[in-house]
Amino acid sequence: MPFALLIGVGAGLVSGLLFASASTGTLVGLMVLVFLTPLPVAITGLGWGWPAAATAAVTAPVIIGVILAPRGALLHLVALGIPTVVLSYLTLLNRTVNVGDREEVEWYPIGRIVGVSAVMAGCIATLALLTTATDIDGLRATLRETFERGILQQIQASQPGSQILGEEEIATFTELMVVSFSGAIATMWMAIAMINLWLAGLITRASGLLVRPWPELSTLTLPRQMPVAFAITIALTFLPGYPGLIASGFASAFIFAYMLVGLAILHHVTRGMAVRGLLLFCVYAALVFLNPFSGLAVAMIGLAEPISPLRRKFPPSSPTV
Repeated sequence: MPFALLIGVGAGLVSGLLFASASTGTLVGLMVLVFLTPLPVAITGLGWGWPAAATAAVTAPVIIGVILAPRGALLHLVALGIPTVVLSYLTLLNRTVNVGDREEVEWYPIGRIVGVSAVMAGCIATLALLTTATDIDGLRATLRETFERGILQQIQASQPGSQILGEEEIATFTELMVVSFSGAIATMWMAIAMINLWLAGLITRASGLLVRPWPELSTLTLPRQMPVAFAITIALTFLPGYPGLIASGFASAFIFAYMLVGLAILHHVTRGMAVRGLLLFCVYAALVFLNPFSGLAVAMIGLAEPISPLRRKFPPSSPTV
């Protein structure tokens, strides 16, 4: 077996064990392990190519199926394994172009990778919605049952004799979960995908395995079709029932993509400022502690760039998407 495929088997083993370990332990530990689950696959893809990443993506569900159950294995394969392989492939995708009298390597634009990730996030949120319930009433019943058996029971166990939420409060919280279900899944998946791809890039670059030059992330721009797609999804969110919930998943993913553009703009326009470090620290702190309002505000910076005074100015040779 080629060495790269052996690396893929090892990475799949690590990813599968991380996913299986997430089913035990504390909530914080679970979140950390779930966030890091795709990282071994992403490192393998950027360091040894997409065939090795595909090997890891197939190996991990086998481990999960043995330790947990086939459902968990299928979840990892569809939601984490295959998307990570696709993103790794796109990151290393390139072509040779003629520039004057010389040839140059043109790499797949990072902005398009973010756009593809947003579409995948919407699709995965839709899949999660359809596999949870077949209609909105079924979704409401499932989420209410999950809330009552999970959170309320933990409250009772940790605080014996504490006042339990009334019927009206439970119904309100359930409705909030129904409305935010698709958007929350799409946003979380998008965050996991982008953070792991970035971390994998840092690790492979530090180890000398990354063949692609490190991109200038402050020049991140989304495909030209993105504003139209975003406008359509926003309009579709007003539809009743599942169509509106499905559209909200895609809309949330697009908002996350524009938030990344907003961060790129802030990194670009604050260059040379004496207080740049403090400003960026405050922005990221706000994203952590004041979401979703801070995230929406940063996304608006990215969305409004064409008419904003914060518009970036790129040299003529800069690539566009």
